[in-house]
Amino acid sequence: MPLNNRQTDFKGYLKEQLFNRVRPLTFDELETKASGFASLLFEDLSAMEIDEVLQELTLENAVEMALGDSIVDPKTFKTWIAQRRDEIETPRWNAYKKLLISRDWEANVINTLDSQTDDVVELLGDPTQVDGTWPRRGLLMGEVQSGKTATYLGILNKALDYGYAVIVVIGGHTENLRQQTQTRFDTDLLGIDSETWEDGISNAAIRYVGVGETSGLRAHLMTTVRHDFSKSKRSSSITWVDGGLPTVFVTKKTPSLLENIRTYIKSQAPGGRLDIPLIVVDDESDWGSPNTRDKADPTSVNKAIRALLDVSTRSSYLAITATPFANIFIDDRAAFEFVEKPRRGEPVADGPGAVLNDLFPSDYIRVTFPPSTYRGIGTYFPDGGHAAINTEVNDCLAIIPIKHKNHHPVTALPASMETAVTEFLLGTAVRRIRDQRVKAASMLINVSRFKSVEREVSELAEEFVRRTVDLILGELARQTTTRSVGARTIEDVWNVRFANVTDVAWDQVAEKLVEIAPEFRIDLINGDTAKERAKRRKLMTVAEREADDLVPKIVVGGDILSRGLTLDGLQVSYFVREPRTMDTLMQMGRWFGYRPHFDDLVRIWMPDGTRADFEHSAEVTDELRETLVDMKARGLTPRDFGLRVLTHPDSVDIVAANKGRDTQFVEIGPTVWQDKLAESYDLTGDPDVDQTNQAAVEELIARLGTTESVKTNKEFDSWQNVPLDAVQDFFRAFQGDRRSQWFGRGAGGTLPITDAFKIAPGSERWSVVLVDSGEGKPHQFGKDFEVKMSVRNKMGRSRLDGHIRVDRRRVSSAGDLIGSLLESEREAMEAQPRITRDGRPMSSQAWTLSWISHPILMIYAVTADEPTAPEDSSDLSQVETGLTRIAVAIAFPKMTQEEIEDATRDSKTYQVNQVYWRAYNGFVEDQGDDEVDEDGL
Repeated sequence: MPLNNRQTDFKGYLKEQLFNRVRPLTFDELETKASGFASLLFEDLSAMEIDEVLQELTLENAVEMALGDSIVDPKTFKTWIAQRRDEIETPRWNAYKKLLISRDWEANVINTLDSQTDDVVELLGDPTQVDGTWPRRGLLMGEVQSGKTATYLGILNKALDYGYAVIVVIGGHTENLRQQTQTRFDTDLLGIDSETWEDGISNAAIRYVGVGETSGLRAHLMTTVRHDFSKSKRSSSITWVDGGLPTVFVTKKTPSLLENIRTYIKSQAPGGRLDIPLIVVDDESDWGSPNTRDKADPTSVNKAIRALLDVSTRSSYLAITATPFANIFIDDRAAFEFVEKPRRGEPVADGPGAVLNDLFPSDYIRVTFPPSTYRGIGTYFPDGGHAAINTEVNDCLAIIPIKHKNHHPVTALPASMETAVTEFLLGTAVRRIRDQRVKAASMLINVSRFKSVEREVSELAEEFVRRTVDLILGELARQTTTRSVGARTIEDVWNVRFANVTDVAWDQVAEKLVEIAPEFRIDLINGDTAKERAKRRKLMTVAEREADDLVPKIVVGGDILSRGLTLDGLQVSYFVREPRTMDTLMQMGRWFGYRPHFDDLVRIWMPDGTRADFEHSAEVTDELRETLVDMKARGLTPRDFGLRVLTHPDSVDIVAANKGRDTQFVEIGPTVWQDKLAESYDLTGDPDVDQTNQAAVEELIARLGTTESVKTNKEFDSWQNVPLDAVQDFFRAFQGDRRSQWFGRGAGGTLPITDAFKIAPGSERWSVVLVDSGEGKPHQFGKDFEVKMSVRNKMGRSRLDGHIRVDRRRVSSAGDLIGSLLESEREAMEAQPRITRDGRPMSSQAWTLSWISHPILMIYAVTADEPTAPEDSSDLSQVETGLTRIAVAIAFPKMTQEEIEDATRDSKTYQVNQVYWRAYNGFVEDQGDDEVDEDGL
């Protein structure tokens, strides 16, 4: 049973003791001392009521939220928050935490959020760092309706505590979304009800809300619920220099408004650039922000955001979204020259403009995880299906096809929609019985993107609700067994659709329906009704607005019912749409989120094709998160390891074509390496790992047997017909640098290159060769085998993490591969022409690769006996004299077209960003020897 008001107050008091700043209690201590607290402060509570409070707290204590993780570029990041944590007070975070406690957030979730906000604020950059400039670009990836706004409000409260002074929040692409965001900021960060705020209002008339009620903390409100940052404000004498208060803008994603803010900030900053830290939060950053035009002439929103960031010498851009596909598809190297437009009467500026980088999250990506109480895409769209999903909507498709035109006539509601509305009425009655109080309850109807069709559906739904309410009041209120068809239908829906509800009986529901039936209403939400709705809200008192928010409502709309719009208490969703892009599809899933005490009342109606699309999207998002976790495990960053997204097998695109203009499509399945040489040119910088690699070679030799070795045509020691399992065991121990795309060990503990082994021709009869073609000092592999080391004087050591890169990204030398053949094999090969099909001569490597019929594992000891400066990258420094590392190269034989098709039968198509594409092609297209060897090797 729900707690009464006194129990709720007691529960809040107990929860505050878990966060007591002087002496926080453990949960076990809380259980022990609860009765004592009650006897002093809540003496009217019975022992049973106290136990009920403790039972609920115990259930809450089982709620967990994983901390999440970050993929960070260490070249642009320095830790700083640990040093300052004990030096400063955090009044804004403390007030926010108290607000979350009052909202009955679980203690474990608050504690995790505390740690997570520390991590993200640290990624934003140290606001007290004054040396140099630091434009930072980052991405916070959450889930749809999972509490991302609450997370970034916690981040911003803490950021202000640590010294950030200016915050610009791009709060959506519609005024509805911006107002929704502003309202949250009023309570959760600003502490003032800006909906009643007017220019010139006196401090005495300020209405404190949320964090303001407990802390009295304030900030400069540059925007309000009613007003964005207009051109008149841009030109006004409003100043933020007032007692050190922070300045906060909540604006719409519109170029003119972003330019207003930039111009205003510039006018406030000496020299036109701020020397104080600026945060720009881009909510729903995958919509509107990525450039979809030419790189030299970006879209107006993209250009405006980049120009806004440039107004401060210390800016931090935090992109936030649950569907980051468009963000990771941004070209990481794109930039454009921004030239300031002169104002009227001003001369055109001389010289070049500022070069502004695009919004690719090059510095960090933070992956967040929701609490265990979250119900997301994985909940409702698992492999085996979910009881809440109903695909019986063919009657709707017959009346309103997926593809229809504006002003499409709708003459009647489909029966399935009427059933869904009835489910909403019944579910709301159940909730009222369970909760013993009024809570927000809503239903969504989204069947068209056209406002004319939405209005017709709204009117028909309103008529159906009116008739149903009349039936409830006229028949269910009377104790009679004689019922009309309509009244019996309501009871039939209860019996069939709510068989899973066992704590409430039909008689109770019928009685409650009679009580609440007149409350239900239809709300049409689209561009045509925005002004009318805003005007109605403006005329309400605070109490009237709060009461209006609790009215059970059926919301009818289209595309506006997505992208950050929250429908409180959403129970039933009637969604007969088929979005053609994955990001739009997921953002329209407004039913994701938290459903406390009414999980079993959620109902979702959609076409079967849309259900299948959601199932695919669940697979895609899980795989993307796994990729990010793997990047973290391997120490990779967005700058040096690309991201890929699984495409839909039919026709749903990941993003709109213009958002994916800088991407490529690749087939990835079992990794197919054929007619190629794979080389571990990125080697470990850790000598202990290299010793493990040395030991792995010696263990492989011992397994194959010292007496079983045979000499190749160049006198290399080799073993023939080596079974696949021996090679796989070797690679379970051997590894390149963790950042290596193919030889780095991932989160699963395997090397990506090993995926190609099973499908390679002749994979059960490998050759293993100790390459002895070098001119360096001798190197021992055990006591029986010695090779001359391959000299690589231009090897480089990363200035960042110390890993070693072989010069030219080549481990092998010309002639190594052909020298790894047995004498008989070489003689047989040389009997064949050494030319391509079009008559061009072939290098020895290309010739050998086209001829071999099984893989060859070549093992090297590489050294630098006279190191020189590397040429590969400015990020590499010269290695120390005598540095030695173990490396490998694998020659994969050519495959027939039939073998390739068979191997890739289960391949999947991925859309990949530019970072991935460069790494993929820059590696696999390397043919090795660029020229024909003059000596005929």
